[in-house]
Amino acid sequence: MDKSNDNSFIYAIKFIACLFVITIHAPFEGTFGDVIYALSRFAVPFFFAISGRFLLVKRDGSFAGDTAEIRKFTKNRLIKLLKMTAIVYSCYLIYSLCFFHFKGWSFGYWFHDKFNAYETRTFFLFNSGRYIYDESYVFDHLWFLFALIYVYVLIIIFAPVLRKWYKWLIVLLLGLMFFGELLQTVYPIRPFDISISTWYILRNWLFVGMPFVLIGVVFTDNAKKRKNDLGAEKYKERAKALLPRNILILAFGCALSMIEKFTIGKKEVYIGSVIIVFALLMLSECGINTGKVLPYLGKRASSLIYFYHVMIISALDILSQNGIIPSYTMSQKPILVMVIAILVFGVIPILINKVKVNEQK
Repeated sequence: MDKSNDNSFIYAIKFIACLFVITIHAPFEGTFGDVIYALSRFAVPFFFAISGRFLLVKRDGSFAGDTAEIRKFTKNRLIKLLKMTAIVYSCYLIYSLCFFHFKGWSFGYWFHDKFNAYETRTFFLFNSGRYIYDESYVFDHLWFLFALIYVYVLIIIFAPVLRKWYKWLIVLLLGLMFFGELLQTVYPIRPFDISISTWYILRNWLFVGMPFVLIGVVFTDNAKKRKNDLGAEKYKERAKALLPRNILILAFGCALSMIEKFTIGKKEVYIGSVIIVFALLMLSECGINTGKVLPYLGKRASSLIYFYHVMIISALDILSQNGIIPSYTMSQKPILVMVIAILVFGVIPILINKVKVNEQK
């Protein structure tokens, strides 16, 4: 296990995963689009798992062992997460308010439309609702941030029993989630007087956020134990030797996700998605050379692409609908969004930094 969070493979996969998230909100058409959709469902669970993988490990390699350290490490992460969430959420609130204003709708209408009692319940129970989406941007991707806040708070509260309960909790919560997805297909019940087929009933802090963060924590604990038992060098050698096996597991997860998509339809998380996440975590220990470009983009741009790609989608739709830019097809849209996001959050910052360095010289 790396002694810091600078794992180039993970950064590369984060970049790829954020591009897959774009295809969820700007999907490709036809059979190719169905295949990409099936594969894309690993992306957000992977982000949760990576949050858990590094939750109790500092960049210098120090590791949270007892309850006090677990709480200290998690509180530090929580503070950073709250600051980031405040910035991103504020940007979307301003964007939404501007959209309503230019539509001629009043501030009072905007406020009541987003923050009424029903939406408050939906937000606090399921991390969704019009608190984090409306007519200006119709995707509630920011649920990830609020779900992660919930998970960190719960880990702080239950730190004394974290390592006693976490394996059982993973099995229980994933089991309940997949049972709920089965009910969606064969017997759609209505908990809270809301159809279980509604996306946020199963895709929230409890059934997705918590188990996948804990998967990351368990993986780190097990990797640390194996490294202590085998020694650093033997651990690396064993991880590299398992590379072919882990690639086969990844391929199996991808194939299973596609089979699930074409047999049971669209779901928030597939069993194949869970296998993909496990495979990627194991591959992250194999010392795979991912070059320089993908890890750099993953480190510098993946979070920003995830946070703001929905705003790019919304702006493009508005500009196209008003004839300001040429119209585009559904299959062109995800590519266009990816290109703009990579340019804005990846390429342009690199060019700006180079200009600054040259000026200093």
